[in-house]
Amino acid sequence: MQFNKIIGHAALKARLIGNIREGRVPHAQFYIGPRGSGVLPLALAYATYLFCEHPGEGDSCGQCNACRMMAKLAHPDLNLVFPIFLAEKARTCEPFVAEWRNAVLEEPYLDAELWRDRLKGENKQLRMGVDIAGEVVRKLSLKSFSGGWKVMLIWLPEMMDPAMANKILKVLEEPEPRTVFLLVGHANDRMLPTILSRTQLVKVAAPDPGEVAAALQERFPEVSPATSRAIAVRSEGDLLEAYAMAEGREEEVFIFFRDWLRGCYAGKTDDLVGFADYFAKMGREQQKGLMTYALFLMRQCMLQWQDLPQLITVSGEELEFVAKFSTLLGPGNLEGIRTELETAHGHLERNANPKVLFLDISYRLGGLLRRKSAAA
Repeated sequence: MQFNKIIGHAALKARLIGNIREGRVPHAQFYIGPRGSGVLPLALAYATYLFCEHPGEGDSCGQCNACRMMAKLAHPDLNLVFPIFLAEKARTCEPFVAEWRNAVLEEPYLDAELWRDRLKGENKQLRMGVDIAGEVVRKLSLKSFSGGWKVMLIWLPEMMDPAMANKILKVLEEPEPRTVFLLVGHANDRMLPTILSRTQLVKVAAPDPGEVAAALQERFPEVSPATSRAIAVRSEGDLLEAYAMAEGREEEVFIFFRDWLRGCYAGKTDDLVGFADYFAKMGREQQKGLMTYALFLMRQCMLQWQDLPQLITVSGEELEFVAKFSTLLGPGNLEGIRTELETAHGHLERNANPKVLFLDISYRLGGLLRRKSAAA
């Protein structure tokens, strides 16, 4: 992975390269940013530049042995740690390294849901336990194969068990010379403060809409510039979400959401149970994604209700839905609907039972939608 392959972040790339060229390489960095922002590609590009035999002022050379090995994520001094489904016969990352490499090579903006699907884990919980910590300590005790830098990349460190986090504290704080930890994740509030205090944060913002639109045009030339711009705005800088929209998968989400809200309004128990069954079969990230999408469309409906069409970013069937659905909104239920959706999203992050949660919010939304506004 090279810096020139990463969408956006020009200033951050220049700063990271400048730090290396000036000899300022922190022993532990935490690349943190929202989903689809590029935290993983940036960390891999940083490691590539460290390993490169002939680095330039603006990027790694891409031609030396080290760069060619990094292009396959197969450099012997690049150690990879990531969450797995812990089981009696699978407690370390080693059996899954080849699969993880392939997943990243196929989609450098890999997220937990794509990785879970790759492992065919459905709603199982990805974790990193104490045995993986032992793997980290063991690998860092070995000498560098090439005689240069050693890199320990920990993907999604927020999924570390407390036992693992505590076991790597010492090696994280005082690693061997020319050893670099690159932690790559999306949520620092789920990590032990003792881990965070030992790392230098590298904050990665979401790419701006113009950069996302340009990336969509390059990857999907059949998509019109206008559609690319609309998707870029709606995705809010999440490149994975933008790619999914461009591929047409968001249409399925819209249809499910639209039909679900109609079912909520009608209040038919059998229909709502059917929707809950479908929802429960989704992956955890898809479930959270539906709630995020619901909040997005509710904001669009609110703008329509407030007669601010110039701020609405949807089109086509979504725009038709917004125009009709906004007539059900008012001061008496707008805030309640938003609160219910945000609460459901939070409960999903804490692994609530998806079917029970979905049925509960369905009944709650139904009551809110049928409620006449206080202004009526």
